[in-house]
Order: sequence, then C-alpha cells, then structure tokens
Amino acid sequence: MNFVEILRGVGNIALVMALAGGVAYVGDRVGHQVGRRRMTLYGIRPRYTSTIVAIATGMLIALLISLVAIFASQEVQTAFFRLGTLNKQIADLQDRENELETKVNQGRLVWPVDQLMVPFYRIVNQNSSHGQRLTIVRSFYDDAVKYVNANFTRLGLKPFVKPPDVDKKLEDIANVTQTSKSNVMLAIESDQNLFVNDQIHFAIRVVSDQRGYQKGQILAQLTIPGKSGANVNSAVGQLLNVISINARRIGLPPFLADNVQPVQVLPNPTQMQTMIGKPGAFVLTAFAAEDFYPHIGGIPVVIVLTQQPT
Repeated sequence: MNFVEILRGVGNIALVMALAGGVAYVGDRVGHQVGRRRMTLYGIRPRYTSTIVAIATGMLIALLISLVAIFASQEVQTAFFRLGTLNKQIADLQDRENELETKVNQGRLVWPVDQLMVPFYRIVNQNSSHGQRLTIVRSFYDDAVKYVNANFTRLGLKPFVKPPDVDKKLEDIANVTQTSKSNVMLAIESDQNLFVNDQIHFAIRVVSDQRGYQKGQILAQLTIPGKSGANVNSAVGQLLNVISINARRIGLPPFLADNVQPVQVLPNPTQMQTMIGKPGAFVLTAFAAEDFYPHIGGIPVVIVLTQQPT
C-alpha cells in the first residue's frame, strides 16, 4: 500500500464522517422543529413524532446520498452490487497465479511463448478482396490446427480445440490484413508458454511482408582491439544479438528477429582469431546477405572482419 492509497483512504474516512455528521445535524434540526410545533403522526405523541421524523429524515438523506454516489461512480456501483463477483474474480486470479507459478517452477516447458509453431506461412496479396482474404485466413487456420494437433500432442500437450467464436476471430484477422499497404504474411506463433498437459494455444501473427533490409546494408558493427585476448565466436554472437535487438525495435516478431542466419563468414573463424591476435584495431561487420522480407523466415547476413587502417 503506497502513500497515495493511504491518503485516499484517510480522505474517504473523513468524507464519511462529515456526511454522517451532516445527516445527524439535519435530522436533529428537523426533529427539533417538529417537536416545537407539537406535531403528531397518526395520533402518536409529539415527542415520539419528532424522534420518528428525525430518524426518517436521516434515512432519506442517507438514501439520497447513496443513490447519487451509485449513479455517479462506477466504483461505488461495484462496491454495492458486484463486490462478491469481484472478490471471486480476484480469488480465481490468485489461484491461476499460484497454478502458473507451480507450473513454471515444477513443470516441463514444451514450447516457449512468441515462437513459430508451424513451418509454413501464407501470403495475402495486397490486392485481394475481403472474401479472398477470409478464405486464405480460414484455410491457413485449418491447416495450422491439423499440424499442431498432429505434432504437439506427441510432446505431451492436449489437442487444440477451436473456440466457439472462431468465425469472428478469423473475420477480425481478415480485416487486419486489409489495413496493410503491402502484402502480408500470416504465421502461427505461441501466445503463451506451453507446459506438459497444457492445451495447445496459438495465435495468427499478421506481419507486413515488405522489405526490411536491402542487400549489402550494414546491420551491425563491432570494434575489436588487437591482442586483447577477445574470442571471435563470442564477438560474432554479440554482433548477432545486436541485430536481433534492432530487428525487434523495427517491429519484427521474435521468431523472425531472433532468427539471424550467418550465411557466410569472411575470413573463417580460425583466420579471424589469428587476425585479432595481431596489433591494431579490427572491425567486425554484419551485412544483409540479400533483400530481407519476412517470408524469407530469417535474417541472412554476411559477417566480415577487416583491419582498421592506421
């Protein structure tokens, strides 16, 4: 509980006290006036009549304040009418959190979140009609369900079950593809960590299939001082990690951004290690091996080590 919450709680208590005092005062004054005028209610003695009027006035004021608060505040409505439901939801979430914590600590992870789950994809052409887009999305979804149920159940997961609102979900995805100004690629990725005995879950990822990198473009560079004892393999790994981080920053999903593929290393790692054992400074550079589009499935790079001119 932070200071702001404590301050808000104290303010609420003070407000309730002020309202209670106001209601008591008004009720007392009304009852006093009724008593002075010797008014009676259904033949009841004036003294008792004034007490009844004072109590009724306080109740009516409290009711009026409550109604105003209920209509003015969503939080008050919840406190009056949905507190039990809210407490049940909190309890369910706590149970779910405990279940997930136990699963993480004791369960066996089958497939991590945000990773590709099927080895195929679909391209939706920019000029496709809405009906064509929906047909492609439905076909891809059905093929994906067949694939994950055939392959991931062998790993200890429970079969995927289509949700009751699947038609609306696929319609929404088809609508999303229509907002892109280029062709789009549909891919299947895991939308949560999947542990043994979990039911299979997945999501259709819509990726704009436009060129991200141009062939020959420098994607990352790393300077290595000569005779520093640096390890070439570690330096290459660091370079690839920088490329992955930058790819995520431009919006590529993890299954693409983390799939950096060195297709050529010049010179070979053994020769590189020999080079950096000499005096001077060396630059390790990663170039795009070809024009990169998401449907390639990874980021192909060429890694080159050169010596900086003195």
